[in-house]
Parts: sequence; structure tokens; C-alpha cells
Amino acid sequence: MAPDGDQALAMLRAALAQKLQYDLVMTDWKMPAMDGVSFVQRMQAESLSPEAEVIMVTAYNRDEALQAAEQKAVHLSTVLTKPVTPSTLLEAIGAALGKHMDVQTHAGNKVQDQAQNMANLAGVRLLLVEDNDMNQELALELLGAAGVEVKVANHGQEALDMLATGTAFDGVLMDCQMPVMDGYAATRAIRANARWAKLPIIAMTANAMAGDKEKVLDAGMNDHIAKPLNVGDMFATIAKWIKPAVAMGPNAATATPIPRLLKACQYCLELT
Repeated sequence: MAPDGDQALAMLRAALAQKLQYDLVMTDWKMPAMDGVSFVQRMQAESLSPEAEVIMVTAYNRDEALQAAEQKAVHLSTVLTKPVTPSTLLEAIGAALGKHMDVQTHAGNKVQDQAQNMANLAGVRLLLVEDNDMNQELALELLGAAGVEVKVANHGQEALDMLATGTAFDGVLMDCQMPVMDGYAATRAIRANARWAKLPIIAMTANAMAGDKEKVLDAGMNDHIAKPLNVGDMFATIAKWIKPAVAMGPNAATATPIPRLLKACQYCLELT
């Protein structure tokens, strides 16, 4: 690791003197004294590790970084924008080093597992207890794409009233912070009724600390889905606890192609 461009060039020259080369160089763009583009320009001009692939990381505009590199005839494998997720970094490194097939296979297996989780939920009747209109809309779209039938309650008391009518549900997604009656109180009330003692209840909350999860479990919920929401994790958790009363079969239709939905929403959905 080098703290700046000058030190990085010195390390590259030392490696070259020992007839060693780096396979991959990762550099920030905006740095004091010498920016990342200037550093890479000098590295490539001096043929220091000429076979090395270069990944640039920046908190600034990606297109501007690419334009700056182009103006100085600097070749970059890719430019990543901060914050960089581990999966994005792994994919970029794999592609730069020519190992993208392994990364794609791993990603493909992950999508296949997530698609199976969604398919297993086809026909589930779910009660969504959530007070935020936007969150309701997003959840309805995502769950509907998996063939889940969703009814919405705006707070805990409304959820209890809906259950009291005798409407059958296979499970409940329960927000924790709501007006009138929060998710904790609603869950305790549900568990107090023998009719609903085994009804799966999964918390959906922005509270993700260990103590918060213990609070969820102590209230009687089965599990916890943290917000901001990772769609793949959401479907995996729901599928773990909730099954349709009547299985729909492997060819059950969904509103949206599953892999495309996951690809579009995997890391972008942030429910409040």
C-alpha cells in the first residue's frame, strides 16, 4: 500500500528492478500532490508493470474521472464510485484479471438461489403491516412479482382487526415503528391469541443492532429483516419461515421476470 502517487511509483520501480511486476493496481483519483490519473500516466509512460490492470476508485463523478483519463491517454480497466460494495469490488477485480467467468458463475448461482426463494413464495397470503405509503407501494410491487398476495394494514391495531375477521394469512411482515400501535405491541397481542400462536411474523425495521434483534425476538417475532432492504435477503428470510397454504407448483407465473427484478433492485432499495 502506498500513501500517495510518488511512493507508489517508487514501489513500482523497485519491483521492476527485481524483475517483478504487479498484476493489479488500484488507485484513488483525487489525491494531494499527484492525482490518480497523473500517477497512472507516469506509471504507463515508464512501463512500470506494463501488464498491470488499473482500477480507479473515486468519490467524485465517474464520467469526469474517465474523461480526465482519456485526455491524458491513460488506460483504465474500470472506474468504481465510492462507496464500493465487496461484491462490486470482487467483480471488478475478477474482470480486470480475466477471471470474470468465475465471478459470473458465483453471481449466477446467487441469482438462481434467490429466484428459487421467490418461486417458493408463489401463492403465499401475506399481511403487510406498514404505515409508510411509499414503503407499501414498493413492497407490494416486489412481493407481487413473486406471486405473493398481499393485504396491507397501516398500523398494529388495524392488523389485529383484520386478523379478527377470520381472514387467513400464511405470515405477517411487521414494521416496528408505527402510530396507534407499534409492531412490538401488535406481535405480543397476536401471540396472546392461541389461534395465531404459530403464525410466522417477520420484523421489517431500520433498527439493525444486536439488541434490537433481541427485542424483536422477545416480542414473539420469528426473524428480522433490516432496512435499508437487500431484496435477496428479504426473500430468503420470508421463504425460510413462510410457506403457501396451497403450493402453486414450479410453473407459477410471476408479474416480473425474477432475475431481472433482482438485478434491478438488489442493492438499490432503501425503505425507511
